[in-house]
Amino acid sequence: MMEVRFSIHGPIAGRVLRLNTSVKLPKTANLEQLLEVVGLQNGIDILTLLRKGSERPVILRNGEYLELPAAFVQPLQDTDEVVILQAIAGG
Repeated sequence: MMEVRFSIHGPIAGRVLRLNTSVKLPKTANLEQLLEVVGLQNGIDILTLLRKGSERPVILRNGEYLELPAAFVQPLQDTDEVVILQAIAGG
């Protein structure tokens, strides 16, 4: 097993989410599996919200930007930190 930290802050598909948690996963888990587990534990279908939402949130793994949808199958490692934030544009 491995432990991954996860946090999400901001509006995703019309819902404002604020969550900080730590999740134990099998050593072979990827981002999609992390989102499924966190969603089940918190009663939020995060994966569907990300796939169907019109917004494109910023997903960071250990501070590095992940591109959707390829990021869903990226393997995770013990002590990784995944953060999802709403992208902000300005001028």
